[in-house]
Amino acid sequence: MTMLMTEEDRPHAVVSIVGMGGIGKTTLARKVYNHVEVRHHFDCLAWVYISQQCKPREVVLSVLMEVLSPSKDERELIQKLDENELWKSLFDALKEKRYLVVLDDIWRSEDWDILKPALPRGRKGSKILFTTRNRNVALHADPCNTPVELSPLTDDESWILLSRRAFPLNKTDSHIRSEEFEKLGREMVKKCGGLPLAIIVLGSLLARKQSLDDWETVHRNFFHGHLKGLQQLDHQYGAVNRILVLSYNDMPYHLKPCFLYLAHYPEDWEISKKELIRLWIAEGFISPLSGSEEFLMEDLGEKFLEELIDRSLVQVSWRGYTGTNVKTCRVHDLFRDLGTCARRKQERRSSWKLFNNHRLNWM
Repeated sequence: MTMLMTEEDRPHAVVSIVGMGGIGKTTLARKVYNHVEVRHHFDCLAWVYISQQCKPREVVLSVLMEVLSPSKDERELIQKLDENELWKSLFDALKEKRYLVVLDDIWRSEDWDILKPALPRGRKGSKILFTTRNRNVALHADPCNTPVELSPLTDDESWILLSRRAFPLNKTDSHIRSEEFEKLGREMVKKCGGLPLAIIVLGSLLARKQSLDDWETVHRNFFHGHLKGLQQLDHQYGAVNRILVLSYNDMPYHLKPCFLYLAHYPEDWEISKKELIRLWIAEGFISPLSGSEEFLMEDLGEKFLEELIDRSLVQVSWRGYTGTNVKTCRVHDLFRDLGTCARRKQERRSSWKLFNNHRLNWM
């Protein structure tokens, strides 16, 4: 936070948070971004997701909309601007302000080079905050600032985080302190490589397992089970992917198509809850048969989404003013990759079944 609030008087002062996927870059950036001192320090703030498929026009448009908060008519006019006009509009909107713009999950130096002309020097102390997996991108953007590199959690820190997830407050102290549970938990969490994302998903899975036998089953599947679909996923995240596949396999049948549908959305997309539930209903994933007839289909959709959130497979982006009602959500790109692989496999199986049916009809 100190790096963000240091009043450097130079153009394009970039603070970068660097680390592998799932290590908590976005979580840290969001915590700093929402800190009351940071909100008061800057005249205006904007947050935009970049992802591997960076679309510069959409990025600049998104930042401009956050900075200006235009009316509906003004939004329509802004959306009609060509690229040069759009870049100039953002430059002019920021040039007299001390601003903070967050570029979350930026992958390539070339993307920064395209976006940079839209971001002026601004008032003294203006900053750009990166989250990225690539240290070279951070150094290319600002060789003067040393990137903040996040380290994996230690074994003890990992166990503490797992315990908080796996043992809800209503479980007894003796259950939490059980040596058998701790031994299994520590062995599994060690394989998470200190990645908070993996630990949280594992903890959410174990929280649903009440007995030592259940934990032993998860442990056995984690270390020795043959989990289909792993070979298509990034080998850098081998242990993480095992946890994700275990969590997917543990889902009740009605949740699986709802989860797989999320892979249709672009990477890092902010998903409207209302839109998502309507699409689930339109696809036939939700029907009165899925639960009690007392529930409306929209209510069942909310129930399904909350269950995916409880399993830590969907992340809440924004809740309503009460802090309880989900408005928008996101899927981490590691989960999206899993969903894409599982969906493709399902589609191939359906195509093969259709082919065989046609072949039988012709025989």
